[in-house]
Amino acid sequence: MQNNFDAVRLGLALVVVFCHLAVLTGLPAFQPFLAYLSADFAVKGFFVLSGCLVTRSFLSSTSGLDYAEKRVRRIYPAYLTTILVAWLVGLAATHLPAAEFLGTKEAYNYLVANATFLNFLQPTLPGVFEQHPVPVMNASLWTIKVELCLYCCVPVLMYLFRRIGPYAVVVLAFGVALGWEWLLGQSAALTPKMVAELGRQFPGMLHLFALGALFGVEERRLGQYMGWVALVSGPLFWLLHEHSLRAVVEPICYASVVLFLATRLPFHWKAGKWGDLSYGAYLLHFPLIQLFIHVGLFRGYPWLGLTALLLVLLAAAFLLWHGVEKPWLKRNSHYVAAEIVR
Repeated sequence: MQNNFDAVRLGLALVVVFCHLAVLTGLPAFQPFLAYLSADFAVKGFFVLSGCLVTRSFLSSTSGLDYAEKRVRRIYPAYLTTILVAWLVGLAATHLPAAEFLGTKEAYNYLVANATFLNFLQPTLPGVFEQHPVPVMNASLWTIKVELCLYCCVPVLMYLFRRIGPYAVVVLAFGVALGWEWLLGQSAALTPKMVAELGRQFPGMLHLFALGALFGVEERRLGQYMGWVALVSGPLFWLLHEHSLRAVVEPICYASVVLFLATRLPFHWKAGKWGDLSYGAYLLHFPLIQLFIHVGLFRGYPWLGLTALLLVLLAAAFLLWHGVEKPWLKRNSHYVAAEIVR
């Protein structure tokens, strides 16, 4: 069945790119992106789509080991390549002599910490982007460790789907995710910024993932209602701006919107014609923006710099897909099969 999952994922990735561009450059020309686009919506939309697609991957796997292997093949090769690319960017951009850079423990801590998904332990490289508003190499990588935690939950979710029913499990997931955020807010030792940072870590996104998983197994029943759910939850989400119930309505609104766009539109945009570029674009955009700022490509002509950034980013994502991601996937992967069909 034709769908627009590829197009929606690429669109969400580009939303994150535009929002990060506005934050990292601080240029007035790009600030409207923050007024009209939401990186929060885009990232949470990714978790919903991931819940749907990864659940289907689990259900089509021959064993738990087969499922785990597919997840590792999909995530880790491109992720590790991105870390190495960012490290090389740092080596080229540092104000330190190359020998001094290579002699620092931070340079190698970066590789180890990020390769093991502990990005917060070493988010920067010595002498790199120190004058930038945000000096970190790749602040987008935090979502990957959350994704991996959610992947580990899929067998448990599917077991509970069978035992107590999928809708009860989604309610339970809401309780866990919102309870986690509430508990963090009760700690006097945590600042509001720390609460927000920890709240988006696992299990803070479990309810979004569970909504996607529910749709993954119940699309025939739920698909026809996605538009109506979006029409109802959207205004509620806006009206409940300062109300605690917004925490309940928001994931339902976000999930219904992205799932409607992915499955119910009357047309099919072949966004995956040249491969699945969304993951590569998401992984690579942050260090590329930082590098463009470093060399001054946004000075004077910000829109020309943005055009160059998008061209380089999509080309890099294309190379990452065909050079790293696709070769590591199994031949029966739906990503490979989808590209062949197109």
